Amino acid sequence: MKYFDVRDKAWRPLASLASATDGLTLWGCVFCAKTFGKKLFIAGWHLGDGECIYCYDMEHKVWEKLKHPCETIDYLCIVGNYMYAISSYYVTIPLRYSFAERRGQSLGMVNITAGSNDYYYISGVTAFHSKVHVLYQHESRPKSSYYTEMHNAVLHCFDPVRNVWEQKESTCQPHFESSLFVVNSKLCVAGGNVSIEQDETPCDDPAPVEVYDEENNKWSIVEQNHIPENNLGAVEIEGRVYFLINKFPVDSGIRIPPGEVYPVYVDEWKNIGKVDTNAVLCYGPL
Repeated sequence: MKYFDVRDKAWRPLASLASATDGLTLWGCVFCAKTFGKKLFIAGWHLGDGECIYCYDMEHKVWEKLKHPCETIDYLCIVGNYMYAISSYYVTIPLRYSFAERRGQSLGMVNITAGSNDYYYISGVTAFHSKVHVLYQHESRPKSSYYTEMHNAVLHCFDPVRNVWEQKESTCQPHFESSLFVVNSKLCVAGGNVSIEQDETPCDDPAPVEVYDEENNKWSIVEQNHIPENNLGAVEIEGRVYFLINKFPVDSGIRIPPGEVYPVYVDEWKNIGKVDTNAVLCYGPL
């Protein structure tokens, strides 16, 4: 395990969690990770246990396995005292795990009406105003044609109080392999591309940065006036600069003053992108 030192702009070994790597020796692959207090949750494929969620207690330095009925879990999201485990494929029923009761329960499926040629996969998941928000990338592939049609991404949110899924307005443009996260109490989508190949590889132009207006249920595109072309996934949102590393948003701490007319210098952050493409990132206490 490593952490990124924002002062030296380099990745360093995370000594405080060195013992945790002993419990990862049998992991075939890790799909996502999330911290909650002093606990680290990891979802992935274990060579001995198959699909599972493991919890590492950073205070007592022990691992615990959490059983779940889901298939592959690609996203973990925490709202209140619950952790939501969600698969990238929309027909897989999400799981909600109670920290207090230490058990999980299945939720209802997302209310997506898909035709035989429609394909929906999650592009991003995040907690926003005490609800779970999920952005689905959407494509359709007519059987009689090799042409794949790209559609704008579709936003859904789960209300834990009412126990229902709600569909919101779609984005302005398509988003494939993008990231969904919150900036200044606003829901944003950034990164990824506007198209996808037959093998599910994102292609063509980069997808725009968009911000969601919850009150009016509307998305708008954010102009990138201060960010030069870069290979670090750097984007400008609400006067802040984020890096999208393996679909994970990293707040650089860079703030753009109102009225600034010059571009932001990001070359000194070149090391932040020097991680394995399969590496999973998360925020956590040191």
